[in-house]
Amino acid sequence: MLHAIFERFLPIIVILVFTHTAYAHDQVLRGEVIRTEGEVHVVDASGERRVVDEAGFRVREMDTVVTAEGSIAVVRFTDGALSVLDEKSRLQVEKTSWLSHLGGRIYFTFKKVFGERRQVKTRFATLGIRGTTFIVYDDDNRQGVALEEGLLDIESPGPAFEIHRQQQLDEFDAYRQEVLRQKQAFQREFDDYKEQVKSEFIEYKTSFSLPPNHVVRFHGIRVDESIIDDRIRADFENFEAVAGELLNEFSEQASQHREQLENEHILDEEDF
Repeated sequence: MLHAIFERFLPIIVILVFTHTAYAHDQVLRGEVIRTEGEVHVVDASGERRVVDEAGFRVREMDTVVTAEGSIAVVRFTDGALSVLDEKSRLQVEKTSWLSHLGGRIYFTFKKVFGERRQVKTRFATLGIRGTTFIVYDDDNRQGVALEEGLLDIESPGPAFEIHRQQQLDEFDAYRQEVLRQKQAFQREFDDYKEQVKSEFIEYKTSFSLPPNHVVRFHGIRVDESIIDDRIRADFENFEAVAGELLNEFSEQASQHREQLENEHILDEEDF
């Protein structure tokens, strides 16, 4: 009797197994969670939540990596990126070369590539990547991006940004600070310069490029750009300490990869 029942339901079982296998193959592998501390989950497109309980936990297309309070995760991607998620952060893995920052504080570093556009989408801007190391902040206290090296193209998801740039003022201040201590006569000139800077370095754009060693903070459409301060530098150091030797290994591979691409790029140009 059991044999008859099995034969009756065998076609259904085969269909279910085939469907599950096909679904699994359709999910493109995008990376691995290679280090965790605390409670980390990966949520797939259907909402199924899996606990990350070992290094090498696979992350597939449309998965979201989630860290709980007091937890961190390091994720290495197949397209040449490494991310470190701070506590209470969420990162969704979209199509190849596309990540979505959904909240919290996340460190990113990308290998340099030629001819391929890579993006990190946030709630306040879309970031175009050019072989870059940066941190994205998005919590109750702040929204912003701090760039350590490389370049970022920042694009508004809506109206033009009102960009307030202060890097020229910071550089002027650093250059003249010692002189101002000795010669108060420069104070009036310095005050006049600050007023001039305020009026000259406000512009409206839907996109702009962020240079290295700068941070931008977002308040609606207003964007304030300045040089990275000690607090931001400490954030970079903390993230890099979490990644540890994994980041050193990644950086070495990225350097070799960059040299290879640059050599290939030079050879391609010489062909013309």
